[in-house]
Amino acid sequence: MTDTDHQDIVRKRAMLNDYVLSLLLPGLGHIVRGWWRKGLLFWLFLVIQGGVLYIAVMRGRLAWLAYSASESPSQYWFSTTMLFLFFVILWLWAFFDLRRSIRASDVETFVQGYWQIVSRRFSKDPKGLIGLGIIAIVCYVAIFAPFFAQGNALKMDLVNFLAPPSAQHPLGLDNFGRDVLDRIIFGSRVALGIGGVATLLNMLFGGFLGLIGGYFRGVPDAIIMRILEIVNSIPFLVLVLLIVSLWGAGITTLIVVLGIFGLGPARIIRSEVLSVREEDYILAARAVGAPTLRIILRHVLPNAIASLLVVTTMTIGVNIIVVAGLSFLGFGVRPPIPSWGAMLQQAQEFMRSAWWMAVYPGLCIIITVFGFNILGDSLRDVLDPRLK
Repeated sequence: MTDTDHQDIVRKRAMLNDYVLSLLLPGLGHIVRGWWRKGLLFWLFLVIQGGVLYIAVMRGRLAWLAYSASESPSQYWFSTTMLFLFFVILWLWAFFDLRRSIRASDVETFVQGYWQIVSRRFSKDPKGLIGLGIIAIVCYVAIFAPFFAQGNALKMDLVNFLAPPSAQHPLGLDNFGRDVLDRIIFGSRVALGIGGVATLLNMLFGGFLGLIGGYFRGVPDAIIMRILEIVNSIPFLVLVLLIVSLWGAGITTLIVVLGIFGLGPARIIRSEVLSVREEDYILAARAVGAPTLRIILRHVLPNAIASLLVVTTMTIGVNIIVVAGLSFLGFGVRPPIPSWGAMLQQAQEFMRSAWWMAVYPGLCIIITVFGFNILGDSLRDVLDPRLK
């Protein structure tokens, strides 16, 4: 056996040991390899997940533990499932990241891909990291709302209503004696749920129309653009108020209305596709006889998706404001479902006597929208290859 073969065997054994360590504890394989930043990051995620699990167990909020309490376990199944799904994702993420990092260290690379450059630039942008941190915290609170809330957000206390912030109720009670903190925690689900799903529909419908119009041009493009011009000529808020007043307020109605009539991304995708379709690699794909669908999905869409990501991030913030505004006007989520906008509407009569009813929900809206806006602004910078 030559020295090269012996070194190769030793290297493979060390690599196998690192894989085993990573399976035992996420990040441990990175620490052994000397990649301290990644290892400590995985340990931080593991500690956070462990803390959530501890809170859920101590409060009896896991789905199968809730049977021992006088509460319905059905409300805990989603959070319980997501908790253990996050653990699985964390283990798999650490393992495959270690595998990728080891392969990258074994093979000397001189060229970085576009998304590698984007990730490196984003990791050095404090504005984007702050926005991502804010969004991650809000999403985390929304997903595990039943674990973080002290009790039932709908439970009333007509004896101690309008109680100021205290140790037992950190953000005070509202006019019906409901805990403001618990309602804010559950209200994050409404804000992110409606805003996120509606934005997803915006991107699907708008992205599809933009792709079709920008790539085929001609008659399809003219028809799509005229339809968008007709829709955009109607004041959006007036249209939403009209439809909600006819169909009735509700989560499903808001998602459908915001998702279908917020088609602004179609114009942005169309403009990107119009420039991408004239590139040499698109012309080469046509020359070799590649199917149109393959050209659109494999070549046009990936090179036009950067702008879509930026618009998506900022549109979520806009939809959150629209949902809060509709709830404030009484056309949003029906009570008693917690909603940040509805909480502001209820706080109008108590601005002087119970300021906490309006201040804290308003701060949540401001901080959440601010996080999405600065994240979108950061993505616009790091995704632009012309900026260094």
